Amino acid sequence: MSKSVVPGDLVAKGNYRIYSNVIKNDDKFYSIFVGSAEVAGGKVRVTRLSGPYIPKIGDQVIGMITDVQPLAATVDINSYINGFIMANAFYKKRIDPSKRDLSEKVRIGDLLSARVNRIERGRDVSLTLEQKWRVDGDAIFYISPAKAAYLLKSKSNIINKIKAYTGAGIVMGINGLIVAKGEKDSIDKITAVIKAIESQVELYGLEDVLKGVLS
Repeated sequence: MSKSVVPGDLVAKGNYRIYSNVIKNDDKFYSIFVGSAEVAGGKVRVTRLSGPYIPKIGDQVIGMITDVQPLAATVDINSYINGFIMANAFYKKRIDPSKRDLSEKVRIGDLLSARVNRIERGRDVSLTLEQKWRVDGDAIFYISPAKAAYLLKSKSNIINKIKAYTGAGIVMGINGLIVAKGEKDSIDKITAVIKAIESQVELYGLEDVLKGVLS
């Protein structure tokens, strides 16, 4: 069972191990973020429900190109640090930047799907392109990264149910970006679904809320 917490809220008291996003004072554990708190298996944790995406190696993300230089493209990944992709990745081979113009491949505002490959001293995130890396859509939505991760990892295939209900093509990154493609009616439906997701203040019960919307 989880509960909503804000920074400073008491999450648990007793002999527990810290799992994430809490601090310990004597035998008391306090949340350091707005989120959903859970005590289970001898561990105390808070799943952060607000704030930017925190990159982890292997994550699949959706990003937007914000700058194109001869050697690399900079990507906004809804985080406190930028992502970047080397020019060679777009050509799938080594290139001479003096003889190639990366803007032939990508432009500012383009959307792409990529994976976190390396985190450079906490300043930049090195990305590798997915095989089908171009992302096209009629609308872009943002949800909290915690909820995006929860939905993507759901065993009840919530994302497929959302696709079936809305009739929209949907691509979601674990960083909280959702790109939808479809007619106006489909986009209106997914807008309603996104509002339902964001109105739920904790992860517990989120699937039940969505089932009510999708039924």
